[in-house]
Amino acid sequence: MKKTDQKEKRKGRDKGLPAAGVRANSEGKPLHEGKDERNRGGQIAPRKEVRKDGSGSVWKYVAVAAQFLRESRTELRKVKWPTRKELLASTAAVIVLVLVVSLYLGLIDFGLIKIIRSIVG
Repeated sequence: MKKTDQKEKRKGRDKGLPAAGVRANSEGKPLHEGKDERNRGGQIAPRKEVRKDGSGSVWKYVAVAAQFLRESRTELRKVKWPTRKELLASTAAVIVLVLVVSLYLGLIDFGLIKIIRSIVG
C-alpha cells in the first residue's frame, strides 16, 4: 500500500467508506450513528445481522443433517465387513488379551499390597 493511500485511509477519505471497525449498511452509512457499543477490551463489538432470506433457519440445519446421513450411508457401503470366522477370531483374541492383562495387573496389585502391609503394619 502506498503512503498516500495510507494517509487518505487514516483521514477517513478512502472512497467515502467508514473507518475500519465501524459497521456499515450497503449504502456505506454507519449502522448505529451516535451509539458507541464497546466491549471490555475497548473495541467495538460486532453486531449480528438479521437474515431475511431464511439461510439461517432450521431448514438449513435439516438439509445439512440429511446430507451427512446420505454421505454416511455411502461410506458404510464401501466398508469391507468381516466374515463370521474373522469376527469370532478377533473376539477370541480380545478376550484372551483382556484376561492376560487383568491377571498381570492383579498380580502387581497383590504384590504391592503385600509390600505396603509389611512396611506399615
